[in-house]
Amino acid sequence: MVESLPATADEPRSPWYASAMESLVGVVQALSQARDVETVRTIVRDAARSLTGADGATFVLRDGDQCHYVDENAIGPLWKGRRFPMTACISGWTMLNARSAVIEDIYADPRIPADAYRPTFVKSLAMVPIRRAAPIGAIGNYWATRRQPTEEEVAILQALADTTSVALENANLYEELRGKIRTLEEQRARIDEQRDALEVFTHALAHDLKEPVRTVRAFSEMIGRSELTAKQTSQYLAYVQKAAHRMGMLIETVFQYTQLDDSAETPKGRCAMAEALQAARENLAWLITSRGAVITSGPLPEVPGSPVQMIQLLQNLLSNAVRHGNGPAQVTVRCDEQTDRWLFSVTDNGPGVAAEDAERIFLPFKRLTRDEDCAGLGLAICRKIITAHGGSIWCEPTEHKGATFRFTLPKAADVVKASDQPANPPANPVAGRAQTLSLATVLLVDDRDDDIELTRHFLFDETKTDCHVQVALDGEEALKILRAESRENPGVDLMLLDINMPGMDGFELLERVRRDQSLCQLPVVMCTGSTYDKDRRRAEALGVAGYLVKPPSFESFAAIMQGITTPRLDCGTDGGKLLRAG
Repeated sequence: MVESLPATADEPRSPWYASAMESLVGVVQALSQARDVETVRTIVRDAARSLTGADGATFVLRDGDQCHYVDENAIGPLWKGRRFPMTACISGWTMLNARSAVIEDIYADPRIPADAYRPTFVKSLAMVPIRRAAPIGAIGNYWATRRQPTEEEVAILQALADTTSVALENANLYEELRGKIRTLEEQRARIDEQRDALEVFTHALAHDLKEPVRTVRAFSEMIGRSELTAKQTSQYLAYVQKAAHRMGMLIETVFQYTQLDDSAETPKGRCAMAEALQAARENLAWLITSRGAVITSGPLPEVPGSPVQMIQLLQNLLSNAVRHGNGPAQVTVRCDEQTDRWLFSVTDNGPGVAAEDAERIFLPFKRLTRDEDCAGLGLAICRKIITAHGGSIWCEPTEHKGATFRFTLPKAADVVKASDQPANPPANPVAGRAQTLSLATVLLVDDRDDDIELTRHFLFDETKTDCHVQVALDGEEALKILRAESRENPGVDLMLLDINMPGMDGFELLERVRRDQSLCQLPVVMCTGSTYDKDRRRAEALGVAGYLVKPPSFESFAAIMQGITTPRLDCGTDGGKLLRAG
């Protein structure tokens, strides 16, 4: 074994060395243009073998306490892709000692794991460190016959390794720079999206919302006049109600649009599109029934995505098809399987879309009709949803022959075949309930008198649901009521909880209830004006039984009650009574 050192400047060099140095200049030029580690290692592995005329060359990088044999160019297989402990291989010795190793007979050197080399062609080798101070890797040359690598060969190999060190540092810097540029581009795109959302919001405030606000104000003032007839009063109240409905629809739609700006915040999992379609149909049940629409579907697959957003997507497309038809709409939803994606289509028998409008209709507030039930954001929302899920959406212009909207979604890693089989219905939680029942106590926590009155009206008074309703105007009062359980006062069976309240808000109260061992099992239903997805997710994380948006509907409340299973509360309504097990 010989430890090789570079020749001194006054020693004569051979013609081979001059030729090798000339070739090395070309390699250095190629390395200076390399912008990634992949390119560097390809250049180095080939140059290391050709410069010295070796039978094989390997490119090794340090990976913690292991040597990673990244690449090779050899007459036979070596160890490409494998990792070995630094202390168990010659490349590790070279890096740990920051010295080259020249070995004429590998089987005579104790640093060589002979068993690892027996399956290979290697008889002699030279190994040099990449970067002599704190080496980050090594370059090895191998020969199939026993020979003593010359000092000139080792010097050329070390010169290549020194150049490789600089090339790797440059490649890492370029990669870091590219990463920062990508981050800046993403931030710029995010700013552009936020600006677009702000423009949408500003447009809604400046134009669409002003009209219903003006209507409400004007007719409210007119209703206050004593000279109006009963018919006029009724008509003006209808105008106010219609304008208020439009205001609510516009606010909710703009809110949905702006929420889609941060797709990373939306949890994505697996979504059965057949179930999403069924949910969209249920949400549009009144519209579908009143318009006499018929919606059919072929088998639909499971896709990677947000179920909430997929329901919203299908609901918007179905609503457009049903609302814009000249007569009873016939809508067909289908899906075709492609190599790496699903191709969905929603086709109707309506008036269709002209070619010049096929792209324009996806822009915010671009409407083709005077339908005041539409905000002009439905298709813009659809495009945002599909884009965030890695797909695309478009309209095929078929004027006077119905419209066809198509959208694509990527397949999941484990492809699920399309199926239109409905999910198994949940077991009836009411079966086998206790025979002795008494009226339940509901604690309504809200700081606004008008919201309290509306919740009482829609959930209890209008439906004649019989139960004990207690009211707390803030979190502290609610805690006192919850902790006042006694023999005379069996306690609260269900809490309806608002979020935005002065002092202790709804989430703070809920967190304290969940930490209290005597209260942690209490069923809680959020009853709030917030449609913010983050609020929904936070409520779900705190274990709420349901989420109602004000003004609450009894149908949604009853559906939530069917999912509550607790010995203290019967899972639903029975003959207009909200009951608990006695």
